Amino acid sequence: MKLSITIAKEAAKNAPIVLRGSYTENIKKAAKMGYDAVEIHVNDPNTLDIGEIQKACEENNIVVSTIGTGMGYGMDGLSFTDPDGTVRDRAVKRIFNHICAAKELDAKVIIGSMRGTIADTNDRKKYEEYALKCFDKIMNSAEKNNVIILNEAINRYETNFINNIEESLEFIEKINSPYLKLHLDTFHMNIEEQDMLKGILKAGKSLGHFHFADSDRWYPSHGHIDFKSIIKALKDISYDDYIAFECLPLPTPDEAAEKGLKHIKIFI
Repeated sequence: MKLSITIAKEAAKNAPIVLRGSYTENIKKAAKMGYDAVEIHVNDPNTLDIGEIQKACEENNIVVSTIGTGMGYGMDGLSFTDPDGTVRDRAVKRIFNHICAAKELDAKVIIGSMRGTIADTNDRKKYEEYALKCFDKIMNSAEKNNVIILNEAINRYETNFINNIEESLEFIEKINSPYLKLHLDTFHMNIEEQDMLKGILKAGKSLGHFHFADSDRWYPSHGHIDFKSIIKALKDISYDDYIAFECLPLPTPDEAAEKGLKHIKIFI
């Protein structure tokens, strides 16, 4: 298993993005701290200077693990379940751009918030069909570009569409693409899963990415989640991909990054 840290040029104060500011400076900082990778969160991937990021990664012996897309929903209101078809089209085009950036950076693309919510729970099937059609389009692009898409299960207080492992696996099965994987997050799992360890075992080979944050969404070891047992469960399913710290930048960004890393490295 390899460790990644979330970075963004700008992020909302309460967003679970640890390092903010210059991409190149945070790539250098993450590498110096001992991280294997960074996870870039960006609203419009066309604003990224791919060459500059690649150069910084090469010079600091670090890589980009993943690209987060949630700002497209949080800032621009783009989602795959919006009742307005033009908004859905814009959401798909935005993810196309994320896929292009991911191809250049050899990274995966996360679909969490941009999957959307169900506006009318009496007509869930209609909204799910909206999402399925959008996923079909982006999976076609992902397959052509050899980019893995990650479907993140998010807790009920943030969305009412795909909250847990079982729902996410069912959705992935409907898409039926080897390029679509399950993405889990300990903060969301702590709310939604009856047994987090059994959930990881159930995810098995479908698991493509993992976010770590403690029960209070601070860095690992600040709350009550048993990360030692979680890492053991990941080892039991032979998970050897990235764990990214997506947690609040508290008490300071550097402290969150350093303390979380120190705690998790004990168990890997």
